[in-house]
Amino acid sequence: MNILYNLLLRLLAPFALLRLLCKSRKNRDYRRHISERFARCLPPALPNSLWVHAVSVGEFLAIRPLLDSLLAQHPDLNLWLTCTTPTGRAQIAQYQARHPQRITYSYLPYDTIANCHRILAHIRPRALILMETEIWPNLIRLAARAGVPVILTNARLSAKSLRGYHRYARHLLREPLAHLQINAQTRNDARRFRKLGVPAANISITPNLKYQTPPETPLPPDIAAARQPDTWIAASTHPGEDESAIAAHRILQQTLPHARLILAPRHPERRDSVAKLVRDAGYTPRLRSRGETASGDRDILILDTLGELAHYYRISDLAFIGGSLIARGGHNPLEALHAGIPVTFGASMYNFQHIRDRLVREPFARELADNRPETLAAALLALHAAPHSAAIRACMSGYENIVAAHLRHLEDHIK
Repeated sequence: MNILYNLLLRLLAPFALLRLLCKSRKNRDYRRHISERFARCLPPALPNSLWVHAVSVGEFLAIRPLLDSLLAQHPDLNLWLTCTTPTGRAQIAQYQARHPQRITYSYLPYDTIANCHRILAHIRPRALILMETEIWPNLIRLAARAGVPVILTNARLSAKSLRGYHRYARHLLREPLAHLQINAQTRNDARRFRKLGVPAANISITPNLKYQTPPETPLPPDIAAARQPDTWIAASTHPGEDESAIAAHRILQQTLPHARLILAPRHPERRDSVAKLVRDAGYTPRLRSRGETASGDRDILILDTLGELAHYYRISDLAFIGGSLIARGGHNPLEALHAGIPVTFGASMYNFQHIRDRLVREPFARELADNRPETLAAALLALHAAPHSAAIRACMSGYENIVAAHLRHLEDHIK
């Protein structure tokens, strides 16, 4: 199985390059730093580094408080951060600018044996910390052989993924999983990792980092000044969802004529196509990247910047969570709840199944029965009709020490 996997990686390398070039037609950042994806032209490594990999924006934002604690409590440690997307890289670059002497970053190389050997020899990490679902057989196997502890933190494994691994990769993962330390989000995740082949002694459970309440920070003045009553945000939307949000907004305005919509596409490079949808629906698109604001009832703000979603949750009254009306598994609804606003989402939330299962029992969360704009508008109106702040605060309380618990788990393996 290892031979077949590595053969496939070699055969697929040209297609991976072609995919990057195709994506670069919409986002030119995909053309940049391609050599890093082959573990070449890497920046200089810092001594005594922990290598932390978070695939993209959501995972990096979740682990960032843990990185803050690592840097604060272990001044002897440095960090090498990797990701796989330009949006994730942009977030990491902003973070590195705050700690330029202690953080280096790059893209994660493709999981070939040669790439893994090169980057491990370059970084010489004290430990490798992978985030959530990032199981890379060659990287884990070669790191373990080099004596590098490998920890999958905030780990989750859906029933669907477990079936896929069992069917296609069980033998390939046998050696990597024997060396992998798992810090699972839930008991169900822990049981699935055990079924996959991780030794029980290597599995612990710590609540999802995304439950950690973020520190309260002042809103940027221009965002605070944009606050308007009856504002709702369609967050992290994908193609096929923006149309539903705009149509639902039209219905919503029949009851709340001054309602405002903020459209926040998951990938900001879609701004032009989203703006066209807004214009075609008879509204005026206003782009955050140009410093524009939505000042009238016929304006729709397109949040096409990075790192500002949490701010815009705080000036909204309601949130729809994207990636859930289509088969993408949803996005993190806890970010909106941290801002104290109720949420609605579609049926596809398998990436956040445990969170979804808990929220659907709460009065401040609505799962949509279908994908029709009328259903979304009705859910928003129902949530708008009653106060939910106290119930949201009660639900989100008790999670103040999650980062500390994750830090203790990591410290057990990096001593």
